[in-house]
Amino acid sequence: MPGPSLHHERLLPGWGAWVVAAGLVAMISVAYGAAIGGLSGLAVGLVAGTLVTALLVGTSPVIRVDESSLCAGRARLPRTSVSGARVLDREALVALRAPGADARAYTLLRPWASSKAVLVRLDDPDDPHPAWIVSSRHPDRLAGALTATMGSPAEASDTEESERP
Repeated sequence: MPGPSLHHERLLPGWGAWVVAAGLVAMISVAYGAAIGGLSGLAVGLVAGTLVTALLVGTSPVIRVDESSLCAGRARLPRTSVSGARVLDREALVALRAPGADARAYTLLRPWASSKAVLVRLDDPDDPHPAWIVSSRHPDRLAGALTATMGSPAEASDTEESERP
């Protein structure tokens, strides 16, 4: 059983996705209300709203750091495999996703949080991924939690290193 969480966040969609979802639910509710009656339309809208909310929340990945591991969505990385972490600015993230970048890096990126990410370097010769690139709404906190338990603090602020994982 994992210990207490040092960092925990769910990458929920931004407000734009929620506005689109609300518009979709409203259209469904109005359409059914016009076809079969106002009360039925309201009931269908409530059911549709519940389903859409469950879909948006249920498919949003969770980023969690505890004393033993980093969990990013369904993937889990033991602390012994992490050699360091650092916050990526927008330019560094674009470089890591550009043609010619190492395609072996594991990525958990979401469009609504894609300008904020953390590069997690691995020190495990058996792992096919040389690094993880993980979206985060709080990249400083995520990198801090990782370096506090899994790497040296100097690596979190290292900006002179190559942008390649």
